[in-house]
Amino acid sequence: MKIKCEVIRDLFPSYIDGLTSRESNQLIEEHLGECRECREYLDEMKEDIAGEAQPVKNKKAIQPFRKLRQKTRRKILLAAVGAVLICGLIFGGGFLYYGRTWTADSEDVKMTIETWDGVASIRFSPEKKNSRLYAETGEDNTITIVEGKLAPFAKAYNANAYWSCTFIDEDTAMGLDGQNMDFSEDQVLTIKYKDRTETISLADLAREALENPPAQSDEVKMTWEKDDSGNVILGFYPEILGVSLKVEETGENQILIRQYYNGEDEPEENGCYYTFRFLEENKIQKGDGTVQDISQGDALTVQYEDKEESISYQSLWEGKNEE
Repeated sequence: MKIKCEVIRDLFPSYIDGLTSRESNQLIEEHLGECRECREYLDEMKEDIAGEAQPVKNKKAIQPFRKLRQKTRRKILLAAVGAVLICGLIFGGGFLYYGRTWTADSEDVKMTIETWDGVASIRFSPEKKNSRLYAETGEDNTITIVEGKLAPFAKAYNANAYWSCTFIDEDTAMGLDGQNMDFSEDQVLTIKYKDRTETISLADLAREALENPPAQSDEVKMTWEKDDSGNVILGFYPEILGVSLKVEETGENQILIRQYYNGEDEPEENGCYYTFRFLEENKIQKGDGTVQDISQGDALTVQYEDKEESISYQSLWEGKNEE
């Protein structure tokens, strides 16, 4: 009996896998010997099955390489995590080291007081290299000077600490909130260091801040003349607009030239004068009426911010300019 091709072909999958019986194998092989189309069909089926199995074989073949790549990835990942941890420890330690602060010793701090136009400013400069200072304000006009390390990788900035106050008058200061605060003569500014405490009178600061500074000599033009009655007039005139001058006696034979910034007139009109009168060659009468004896070598000293100038009374008596 001849078996149909469709029946034989249905047996091919089991035949290829070796699951058919010996009798079935004999029938299949007899049919294949007679049918060329079934032989070609069987060959194509074997190629298809082999093609489907190939990726599995390849997968098994590359599995060791995948394991190797996984190990490499793990090593790289562990190295990256280790590097991050090390960097974190380094930067964290640096932050703790350079972020640490402490109350400064007084010998490690240079204090400078500057006053101008009602403002008093105190600068605290570190004496040690790579240090920075902070001025922490507290209650009751207290300042604590705190020191810290200056990070070597940080950008350059001012390492000094500052405290400043604006005085309205000798009894009143302007607060940070813009409100005026009254203070008494005995109130002080307390500066705390690690080893000691220093106090500064607020009243003294106010007087210094409100006191107009001495003029610069190159910003003042001085003239003088003596008339026939023995009157000597020394004139001082500002060289710049908006500045007024004032002369004040600071001692015997000494006068100081101060400047003000509220002048509105021309320099000639904002000048100041110092006058006295020769009663005789060795005796003068000042503007307040007091009489003073002078000797041959005495001189009038004019004080500026940057220098002092002396004019001998002899040259003033003779009416001769020493220049």
